[in-house]
Amino acid sequence: RDLFAAMLVPSGNDAAYAVADYCGGLVSPESAPGQERVNAFLNALAGHLTEKGYTGTVLYDPSGYDLQARTTVEDLYQVTAHLLEYPWFREIVRQSSYTATLSDGFTQTWENTNAFLDPDSPYYDPNVQGIKTGSLEDSYNLVVLYQQHGKDFLVCALGSDSDEGRYEDVEALLRTID
Repeated sequence: RDLFAAMLVPSGNDAAYAVADYCGGLVSPESAPGQERVNAFLNALAGHLTEKGYTGTVLYDPSGYDLQARTTVEDLYQVTAHLLEYPWFREIVRQSSYTATLSDGFTQTWENTNAFLDPDSPYYDPNVQGIKTGSLEDSYNLVVLYQQHGKDFLVCALGSDSDEGRYEDVEALLRTID
């Protein structure tokens, strides 16, 4: 749970690698720890994505931080909608911060990168129930779960030209829902 929170709340790429290494060991026990297990995980993930019909997504890095990676709004929507069926996922992605208790008893607190969740942000919106930010070079992305009128709305915005732009783009969409 803490590793998933580390990936989802502060966008911890190191946590994504730790999960990939662990899962790679499960799908390919003969693989050596490290890059060999990560590769086994990525191969298994590619097969899973194809099997589930996510044909617009190709990943070469467990964190998705790769300029060769690609996805579509439709695939993001489908994956996110599936993950929202799990209460633990909803709970993690809606938090403005997350505190993990480590095995040595110390705690680590991470701040969410989603400005819609920060009460001190000009973009704060109590109807936004989180999800995920992402960026590569000059492309800023945002997927949000918005609750209004007793319904959930999943908004996926890809390719905004700035950090602020992604919030302004999504905010404009949210106003149409209101």
